[in-house]
Amino acid sequence: MKRRISLFIFIAITVSGSIFAETVQDELWKNKILYLSGSFGLGPIMGPDVTALGGSLNPVQIDWQVTRWLSVGTGINFYFGPQAKYTAPKQTDPNSGIMETYSGVETHILFPLLLKYTLRPKIFSIEIGGGVYAAPVVMSTMVERTNDNGYTTSEAYGKKLFSAKGNNPFGFIVSGGFGVKAGQGIIFMDLRYLRDFSEVTIKFKDEKIGSHLWNMIAVNVGYKIGFFK
Repeated sequence: MKRRISLFIFIAITVSGSIFAETVQDELWKNKILYLSGSFGLGPIMGPDVTALGGSLNPVQIDWQVTRWLSVGTGINFYFGPQAKYTAPKQTDPNSGIMETYSGVETHILFPLLLKYTLRPKIFSIEIGGGVYAAPVVMSTMVERTNDNGYTTSEAYGKKLFSAKGNNPFGFIVSGGFGVKAGQGIIFMDLRYLRDFSEVTIKFKDEKIGSHLWNMIAVNVGYKIGFFK
């Protein structure tokens, strides 16, 4: 009888330990110190005259889980869209006589600093937060050439004829996201709103051709994985 009771207790302890170990293992995905993620998405860029579809690419995002509920995040993000394309007046190349149209394409490079409230019950992940960002602007020049026969070609131009300058490169960002556990990481979708604190001035050959506020909503999809228990 004692042997049966001892055997029963041994089996119970072994099963309980196994279940506890599996539970702890299943919880490891949401008890990490650092989280590394990448995402991409689309969203409207909103201007005073037009709203256009833009894109976002966030190849590196790092979140430091300060406490169970709070995290601090930063990274490098790229935001671009057709509204940020500025076309200069057509000109005739004196060497070839070909009509040329120059277009400057603007890309925002964001370095955000976010403070987020995080909640990870069971297999779900919820994050809400906001912060500021520094956003240097990079301009590239495209040229469209039309010959006497009306044939047009478009290509990158070797010289930087366009430039962008902001009185203040900083802006604010608001973010909210929802995720689901996938393996040891999280598949997530987040919604971000970005807005510059001041206007960016666009110049063509040092002549001002326009100005605007970067004002965008982006819906991103990505994957996040944690490191260090």
